[in-house]
This record gives sequence, structure tokens and C-alpha cells, in this order.
Amino acid sequence: MDVKFSEILQKLPDKINHILLKTPIDVQKNAREIRLRAGRKICVIYGNKLHNVNKILNSDEIQECFKSICGYSVHAHLHEIIQGFITMSGGHRAGLTGTAIYDANNKLINLRAISSINLRISRQILGVAQELIGMLGGELGKLLIVGAPASGKTTLLTDIIKHLECRLVSVVDSRGEIASCLNGTPQHNVGNADVFDCWNKEDAIVSAIKTMSPEFIVCDEIGNEADIKAVEACVGAGVELIATAHAGNFQDMVKRNVIKKILKTGAFENIAILKGKFEPCKVESIVKVSDLFAGAGHNDFGDLSRDYGNIALCEFKNQSKAN
Repeated sequence: MDVKFSEILQKLPDKINHILLKTPIDVQKNAREIRLRAGRKICVIYGNKLHNVNKILNSDEIQECFKSICGYSVHAHLHEIIQGFITMSGGHRAGLTGTAIYDANNKLINLRAISSINLRISRQILGVAQELIGMLGGELGKLLIVGAPASGKTTLLTDIIKHLECRLVSVVDSRGEIASCLNGTPQHNVGNADVFDCWNKEDAIVSAIKTMSPEFIVCDEIGNEADIKAVEACVGAGVELIATAHAGNFQDMVKRNVIKKILKTGAFENIAILKGKFEPCKVESIVKVSDLFAGAGHNDFGDLSRDYGNIALCEFKNQSKAN
């Protein structure tokens, strides 16, 4: 029995636990997610493959799984539930979908009738960031890691934090995915970093600068208008930022106006573009932010997106072969 797979099964009702215990050991060892959906078979995602378990869950069984994951104290997890996830011991997390409940001000206040649960199995991989660190010559500050969902952005980020354990680091863990704190204790190894768990980015960054005097601030998934102020706070305080952002590739990234605005703040010097979910944590290219804005008449890099994306990738690949 794989240890990580076993850890997450312990959070499920005995009936479901016993069914999943029969999962082939090779599937267990490589499992990334367990998908529980009302009216459909249980599905285990391992590597790039799917393993269907011969058990169709009904609505009552899904609700029982949800309650079990919450430790039969759903109200205690309300703050997480309205964000769509529950963090579990071991760094695992359960993503949730269901019927949304809004208040009179159109604010999401709860989920009911949970219909799908995505159990994401936490497998922290120590040393996975060494390739990226080498590409950057050890200079990790002012770094933006860009990739599609499941491309390994957060895994890389967590390992980078461990690499900086002798420095003053504040982690802004807005979604609880980097350190995966449970009752204030990080479930992932984040060295000696100070963790701002489930804070919004601007509040956490301002507080970190005032109270923790960090050399580095690390945060996940920047990319909306509110994040611009948070990034500007880092630049104004002289703190180096390491962050991630969603984009399938270079061309997709340069189409995002918010990313353009964030890059214009001067918070980042290097962008690491990841290969994707089929090669998690692998770097496709390193792009210099200064190069994006280079060229007469260009104060926006949108015009360069088609050509520069290809140039950047070719230059990186040629350089890698030469080395």
C-alpha cells in the first residue's frame, strides 16, 4: 500500500476506503487524484492515465464522503468550503463542486448538495526545483513561474521555498496549497518560512512587510486586478517576489492584460514557462522580462507575442544543447 494513497483513504468512509484499497499498487504509487462524482464511477488519475473503479457512487454516498473529509464538522470548514476546497492532514486537499448559495449581496456563502469531490494527493518532491535553479544561476528572486493547471507550478514553488530556508521568506498561501497548513502547522516542508495561510494577497504582503521583514515573498496564482496592488507593494518595499500564474504557454501569457500590467511593475526579471501537465515541473523556456519590452516603439509586448514566443523557445533549446 502506497503511504500517500493510504493517508487520503483514511479520510473516507470505511465502505469507500475498502473499495479503493483494492486499487493496483502501481496505480496507487503514481496516483495524483481520486475523483468522486455522484452517479458515476470512482476514477483514479495516475500519471497520464485513468483507472476506473467498478463502483458508481450515489448522492448519499457523496454527501457521506464530504462529511467524513470534514471530520463530521462541516461548519468548522465553512471558510474553506466557500473557496471550493478542504485541506487535510498530510497536505492533501479535496476540491468541491455543488450547488452554490449566495446572500442578498450576491456573495457566495456556502455550498450544498456536493456533487463532485476531487481528492488531490500531495506528493512533495524535494529537489524538483534544482533544474530551474540551475538555469537561473541560483538567482531566484523576481521570478514568475507560468504554466497550465497541473503543470507543477506549486510543486516547484514549494521546493524553491525549501531551498531558501536560510533566508527570510514569507509565504502568502491564499488558497492553502503551498504550505497546506492544518491548524496552523504546515503539512509541506517549507523550511523556516513564515506562512500567511488563507490571507488575501494584498493584506498578507502588506502585513509581511510590516511585521516579518522578509527578503522574499512567495505567492501562488497571481493574475487579477487586485493582485497588481499586492505586487506593487513588494516593489515599493524592495522585497523580491516569487510567484506563479496560469497560462498554457508563452503566447497565452502575453494575451492576458493583467499579466502585462503586473510585468510592467518591475517586480519580475525572469519568467519560467513550464511544459505542461504531461511533463510536470519541467521548464520549456526562460524568458527575460526586459526582452519583452525591448525594441523601438514598443511600450507593450503584445505586438511581439507571435514572434518572440518562437524566438525565446528556440534560443533556450539551442542554449540547452550547447551546454
